[in-house]
Amino acid sequence: MENQDIYNIATVFRSAIMAAKDENQFNWKDRMYNFPAGCCDDACDLLAYYLYATYRIYTRQSIGTYRDAEPYNTTNHAWIIMDDNTIIDITGDQFKYCAGYAEEVYVGKENSFYRKLERKCIHDNYDITQSERLWNDYNIIMNYMPPKLL
Repeated sequence: MENQDIYNIATVFRSAIMAAKDENQFNWKDRMYNFPAGCCDDACDLLAYYLYATYRIYTRQSIGTYRDAEPYNTTNHAWIIMDDNTIIDITGDQFKYCAGYAEEVYVGKENSFYRKLERKCIHDNYDITQSERLWNDYNIIMNYMPPKLL
């Protein structure tokens, strides 16, 4: 599958999250309520599950630390990565104010934003079927997704 295909899928998935959020489908206590801020790891697990369940695209989750100019202003960020090191990120725009990075959806190789992240590690995605909260979020998102795109 081409990167443009994956980009289109990720964009539709993000749009489904935004539509659910706009219609207040996520509980205010749920991290997805504030999407894209503060829920990049959940968004990764949800998208990763969808990509594998629907298209058999296997990914792993990558996490890194963003450190701002001030020494104590740090935050973690998560994205998913394919076997060929292609990055898929649907929450990068949460860094538009601190890092000037405004990509709502990014699919591609490591760029300058991801190179700035420190202490990067890669691990398996969480199995969302093992979490009632994440499984509920997934099903909410699926209510806004069109049938299989490709």
